[in-house]
Amino acid sequence: MQFKEYVHDLSDKLGQKQVSNNCFELANKIVASGDSQLWKLSCNHNEYNNFHHILDGKLKTTLTSEKTNVCLLARQNDYFKSKDMVVVLHDPSTIRKPESRTAENLCLVKDLDNNLVNGYMTYNCVAVELDSSRVKLLRSVPYSTEQPEYVTQEELRAAAAGKLTPKRTARIKELQDSNKLINLRTIALDSVDAIGKQVHETNKEALVIHIFDRGFDDDALLAGINGTGDYLVIRMKLNRNSNEVTMSRDGVETPVKLRNLRPAGSFEKTYAKVRFKNRTFTNALGVFEWNYLDTKQGSYSVVHARFYSSSGKKIFAEPMLLVTNFDVACEQVAMLVFEMYMTRSRIEGVFKFCKENLGWENSRIPDFECVKNLLTLIFFVAGYYYEIEDELTKDETMIWLAKLGNCKGRVSHTYILRGLEVLVHYAIAKQFMAENNITDEQVYDILNSSKLNI
Repeated sequence: MQFKEYVHDLSDKLGQKQVSNNCFELANKIVASGDSQLWKLSCNHNEYNNFHHILDGKLKTTLTSEKTNVCLLARQNDYFKSKDMVVVLHDPSTIRKPESRTAENLCLVKDLDNNLVNGYMTYNCVAVELDSSRVKLLRSVPYSTEQPEYVTQEELRAAAAGKLTPKRTARIKELQDSNKLINLRTIALDSVDAIGKQVHETNKEALVIHIFDRGFDDDALLAGINGTGDYLVIRMKLNRNSNEVTMSRDGVETPVKLRNLRPAGSFEKTYAKVRFKNRTFTNALGVFEWNYLDTKQGSYSVVHARFYSSSGKKIFAEPMLLVTNFDVACEQVAMLVFEMYMTRSRIEGVFKFCKENLGWENSRIPDFECVKNLLTLIFFVAGYYYEIEDELTKDETMIWLAKLGNCKGRVSHTYILRGLEVLVHYAIAKQFMAENNITDEQVYDILNSSKLNI
């Protein structure tokens, strides 16, 4: 599949031919340069304005985050039709903008050293398979905790308890009544709903399983997903209480922590190779247990996973707690829950690709609406390379592009884009040489000059 064909599905939704062409040109330039700075991508001020106008939300034919997500999800219909089970990973990713000061709706995010810097957030979803490395990009929702519509769960509870000012309480009610209020829970549930509906409209028999990390241990989220009929696996916080209590000497009931609860069932399994936090362990022993958790909104199973190295040392200090609405009553289901959760790391590779190869963090636009639409477009563009991954090793052009990107024998979308970037620089250099009558001999003389120490 050609890139132009892939982008056409999106650009065609914009209606006007010129706007559609501008959309393709912008996507093409992001790929060729590995950058997302509109001014840097533009040949002149007129082209910059064209790119800006398709992103700023002021035209009827604007390229919006919503349109892009609808198109990206619909592209996977054939994939959904072929699957009995669709495993969906949900995970936020920060867009770090440490140098930005005046851009609209900047919020605080964590950098690689856990320091707070300016930036934005994205909420992302991809589909993965248990028996292969394939990844399908489904949805990306950029947001900021500084958006006027963003209301935290803590603030919602304070409003319900009458602890906020009348003005703020009225504003929150207005957002709720108009269905415009957003926070991490609403974004997650909207994504679950959109993906679940698309899968079931395409394949009524398919199971949809949503995988989340610890930041989503939330009873209302569990109940919301459970209510859709889809399945969930969420890593729980270690301070979670179970349904059991103990009695202190003073006659006070104290909840038993879920991690300390006696199991309803257990088993062990030795792994020839397993990877945790960028470390690989050989001959590691996994100890699995399961029990149950009741909440006000529903009942769930909880899988506990502990791992020990070949020398018997704990690989992580506390057990991994995975809550699910699967009925865990045997080893096979407990293992399935654990193996589905362990695919979660694959979405990190998508974030790395978007940032390092497509300039996900490089835009310098002050307008938040433009930022949102551009970030989603970049995620959409990344989807192309994950779609054609199976074809890469068979295509001679892709193979030599990867070699040009210093692939060392491994043909992947990352090395192909690196090779393409080298090729673009080569084309720019050739054009410059032709315009300035610079010969190949002059170039070689410069490269071989000891004065330049190249």
